[in-house]
Amino acid sequence: MGLGLGIDAGGTATRWRLADGSGHCIAQGSVAPLTGHLFSAAAEERARQIVIEMAQAVLKTGRPLGIVAGITGLTRDTPAEATMRALFAQTFELPQDRVFVAEDMWIAYLAYFALGEGILVYSGTGSIGYYLSETKDVIRVGGRGNLIDDGGSGFWIAREALKAVLRAEEESPGEGWTTTLGTCLAGALGGTDWNVVRSFVYGGDRGKIGSLARAVGEAAGADDKTALRILREAGGELARLANSLIKRLGPRPVALVGGSTRLHPVLSNGFRQDLAAPVEFIATDLDAALTAARLAATLHRA
Repeated sequence: MGLGLGIDAGGTATRWRLADGSGHCIAQGSVAPLTGHLFSAAAEERARQIVIEMAQAVLKTGRPLGIVAGITGLTRDTPAEATMRALFAQTFELPQDRVFVAEDMWIAYLAYFALGEGILVYSGTGSIGYYLSETKDVIRVGGRGNLIDDGGSGFWIAREALKAVLRAEEESPGEGWTTTLGTCLAGALGGTDWNVVRSFVYGGDRGKIGSLARAVGEAAGADDKTALRILREAGGELARLANSLIKRLGPRPVALVGGSTRLHPVLSNGFRQDLAAPVEFIATDLDAALTAARLAATLHRA
């Protein structure tokens, strides 16, 4: 049977799944984050090295006959899409018509809905509201990156938590880092000294900063009031994305997905409370990379 390779590339990691013709996952793994922001020769070279590393792991099990990749920051019908498709085809020695590359939300949407069926709200490192019509037209809200918005995302949650702790320290030294939230953040940062914090934040990328959201979830689990407030507000930020699409499209099922939505129940509860219409709510975790692999396994039959 032909094998299909599915790829779900987000801001924190690039997850891959290899599926057989029956849709069963026979191998899986992850490599460094892969992005569609190929704005320089250095970015293209980094993407090439990540794909090569992935290929080395995948080919230990078998050679895929088709690839479907969802990549954060990538827009269809752009030079970046053509570059990524060619890169996958060359690395895996496949014809380009057996490689389908799209933005990561395209694949995530199809993991939950048929075309035009529902609204997807995603919160990982970044955040976005997403709708894929029956004619494959995309309507998105949010998803503009952390420099503009990304409300309710892992990056946003981490930034709000750091801001809260640091402001508490400025107002009353010792009352920020000694809270449960401060202690959890300090453990993830490796210390509380400003040079340590600054090096972590400004010496990494958005995915590294977004990883601090797990510490906020840990603090919320211990009933830290500031952490709970931040996650509740994150739910409201994500509900705003859903409400924007409901206003434009009318009520339809809404799926709240992504790693940041699982940090604590207060986030999803806040999201549901702030929805503008009584719609079906879906919070089941599905594997977008496996969905992509199952689709990829059918490409060679076309």
